[in-house]
Amino acid sequence: MLFLKECRKILFSFPFVLYFIATAAMYFTQFDSDCDEPLQKPVEGMESYGMTVKEIPELVMNGAAESLVEEYLAGSYQTYPYGFLKNVRLKEKDRTRMAQIIEELTGITKEELEASEEYGEVKLSKEMTYENFKERMQEADRILGGGSRYSGNFLLQFSRVPKTYEDAMEEYEQFRQRDGITGAYARLYCDYLGIVLSILPVFPAVFLAGMDERTRMEPLVYCRKILPLKLVFTRYSALIAVLHLPVVFTAVLAHIRVLGLYPGAEVKPFAIFLYALLWLSPNILTAAAVGMLSTELFSGFAGILVQGVWWFFSVMAGTQGLTGMIGRFTLVMRHNNLLGSEIFEAEWETVLFNRVFFTVFSLAAVGVTAVVFEAKRRGRYHGFSFSHGGKNPRRQSEP
Repeated sequence: MLFLKECRKILFSFPFVLYFIATAAMYFTQFDSDCDEPLQKPVEGMESYGMTVKEIPELVMNGAAESLVEEYLAGSYQTYPYGFLKNVRLKEKDRTRMAQIIEELTGITKEELEASEEYGEVKLSKEMTYENFKERMQEADRILGGGSRYSGNFLLQFSRVPKTYEDAMEEYEQFRQRDGITGAYARLYCDYLGIVLSILPVFPAVFLAGMDERTRMEPLVYCRKILPLKLVFTRYSALIAVLHLPVVFTAVLAHIRVLGLYPGAEVKPFAIFLYALLWLSPNILTAAAVGMLSTELFSGFAGILVQGVWWFFSVMAGTQGLTGMIGRFTLVMRHNNLLGSEIFEAEWETVLFNRVFFTVFSLAAVGVTAVVFEAKRRGRYHGFSFSHGGKNPRRQSEP
């Protein structure tokens, strides 16, 4: 059976062994090391309970207005439209409108703003309501191209306040009751594993996609009567199945680890496995699909380079907000916190859109891979090599 043959081919390959080891290493060095002690119940009278995000209009408005003024004066705005950091510099027309928005918010005119490189205390206009403020922020975000700190839930990052004992107890009860303990650890597990599973699968994928050429089996494969779509999707399915093995392995270890931390506690028995399926599978699907498609189009090196660049910028964007900063097109989703379930739930629609998008993207990429494979089989496309002026010298020498 072709599916099992492809599974064996991947399972006993050197890239897969490295992939398994690297994934396990991420689990043991990050997640497992965070499970040395159970989360303690807050004690009344502590000096500090940490910080939390609350939608306090005054704090949101003042913080966002001050940030907007600072970025206006700097002439550069940080945005994350597709999970990548992008520094936006506005054209004069948009810069003028942004100055008008600032004036509507604060009463500070464009001339006053540009009179000095720094501006003192920023105060909001007394007539500005919270609803009107959010409308201005939405317009500012549109001017910046989306993904700015002035959009949606990102605005709440301006409203970080110290937790009270009551806040801490409420979070702890959510951790025990709503998350059932394992739900919280599932998010932390996926946060760590999602980092490596957005890049590592590209290596076994490139290995599999380039195997025919390396073993000079292409003529035999091209002569087979199997439909290219069936062949490519069978290989992809085998690849995905095998790439999930370290996820299953570490998810079982994570579940056992959490049970050991909270003996006798009532937990959600399948939380870690369900989170892994929803959160991590699209990462594996995407990295593997990009690896296969890029290898068919160009070369294995191109596949690794494309996914590597995408992964790097996505991880860097994620460091700006490890909790509550998930975007619709964020490849590496982050929620590095056992608490904050309400923040994650507030982003649930975005999370679902995000994961469905990357799943569909992956399947579409595999479909394109099948089209390229068929074009090669019929001699309509011979690959592209950056080192030979776009031509594949080996293929050109073939009769």
